[in-house]
Amino acid sequence: MTEPFSTRLKASTATIHDEVEHTTFMIDLMEGRLDAAAYSLLIRQYEVVYAALEKKSRDFAEDPVFAPFHDESLSRHDRIRNDLRELGGTELPATRSAEAYAAHLDALETPEQIIAHHYTRYLGDLSGGQAIGALMGRHYGLPSSALTIWDFTDLGKTKPYKDAYRLRLNEIASTGGDEQVVIDETMTAFTLNGELLAELTAMTQHPAVPVA
Repeated sequence: MTEPFSTRLKASTATIHDEVEHTTFMIDLMEGRLDAAAYSLLIRQYEVVYAALEKKSRDFAEDPVFAPFHDESLSRHDRIRNDLRELGGTELPATRSAEAYAAHLDALETPEQIIAHHYTRYLGDLSGGQAIGALMGRHYGLPSSALTIWDFTDLGKTKPYKDAYRLRLNEIASTGGDEQVVIDETMTAFTLNGELLAELTAMTQHPAVPVA
């Protein structure tokens, strides 16, 4: 039996996915060794990234390969802006790596490339991202009104949604999409995210200016 594409995609990117998850910044944030200001700095970078991703997603919303993945209920940018206002982080700086990540997204030309970033960000938010939201409340006392980026109640239960998403991944070839392009660009997506988190590690360990 041929292995489903969603399974192959996950296996092909497992090593780099694990490396990014274990970036020093994320470990310290998740284990309560940083502070609310560091979390605010993180989602300030996400504001830049999600603005670019969601613009590109809307641009390709009717493309036959990408259309099955487009879902406005997934959009996070407005929620991120809300959270930053709650946290007092709207004036925090955007990093070079976040700007580079957004510029890469702006330059994408194929639906398969957009699927790769869509998958990396949103399925990550629906999985490990749920733990981030819970731990930010626990470690740093952040209210739910400042953590709306992680609130996907509009989708219903997350497991059925993720299962359906993976089934759509398995259908990419049947819609005329190139699976290898998705794999290659997903590797790039993890690389860009890793660079973003590495820059945040440097900023929080050796800050040139206070992030608070």
